[in-house]
Amino acid sequence: MLPVLRLAANGPLRTAEAIAQVSDEFGLSDEDRQEMLASGRQTRVANRVYWTFVHLTKAGMLRREARGVYGITPEGQQALAENPQRIDLNFLMARSENYRQFRSVTTTPEAGEETGSQQAPTASEEGTPEERVEAAFAELNAALQSDLQERVQAMHDADFERLIVKLMLGLGYGAGGLGKRTGGSGDGAIDGIITEDVLGLDVIYLQAKKYGQDSPIGPDKIREFAGAMDAHGITKGVFVTTSRYTRAAREYAERSHKRLRLIDGNELARLMVQHGIGVRGYRTLELKRLDVDFFEELGE
Repeated sequence: MLPVLRLAANGPLRTAEAIAQVSDEFGLSDEDRQEMLASGRQTRVANRVYWTFVHLTKAGMLRREARGVYGITPEGQQALAENPQRIDLNFLMARSENYRQFRSVTTTPEAGEETGSQQAPTASEEGTPEERVEAAFAELNAALQSDLQERVQAMHDADFERLIVKLMLGLGYGAGGLGKRTGGSGDGAIDGIITEDVLGLDVIYLQAKKYGQDSPIGPDKIREFAGAMDAHGITKGVFVTTSRYTRAAREYAERSHKRLRLIDGNELARLMVQHGIGVRGYRTLELKRLDVDFFEELGE
């Protein structure tokens, strides 16, 4: 991480350039540079450099300026000014709250509970092989969900509203494909409509708010949404935000005589990954066990 951060201090840094220069700095042989991961899809050094960019960006020391291009931030410059001997995960954990959040795995709260988090398992040499695989899977998913949140945050409001309709369809709502975006000027606080049955007798209203993490949704927004539902005689609604909800907002939704479901940015990213919205699979690993019955039946 330290060599990459130093390289970025010289100006915008492309990932391909970083791979070559880091390989030079560590004196890697041609054989080292060409060593592939077990998947055969990427060299080991390229994979290490890629993850270096991920970690430094999540810690706020680098920022993505364009696809495959990164620049150093004031936080990164400050870290270099302290002349560290090494930058590793512990170094980033000690300096960045955002990075600590990135390293945590968001759990799904029960209805009415605040969103909590637990420390993400990290792939290491400790634990059984199954535990290490699960830890690596969790770490990859955490990075993917974080990237999703950044991408969604950069979307135009209208595209975000369309995304929420697609998400609801992906969750199995909108029987017969009955789902549409209604957002726009004069939308009456309703950004989309989705149905639960083919005849459209049971309707769910959607609200989509794209805010930053420093702008949580309070009860006033939920109250406004509930009022819009009242005006149309609708009793079910889903409110989605890229941000988070205050405790008061969740409590208001719980007490409401309507059926209100609140989805924050963390849960949105998790649902998108779980239901294949905006993501695609690129590799499948199948774990196998010894079939004891097979060998026992041979002797019968």
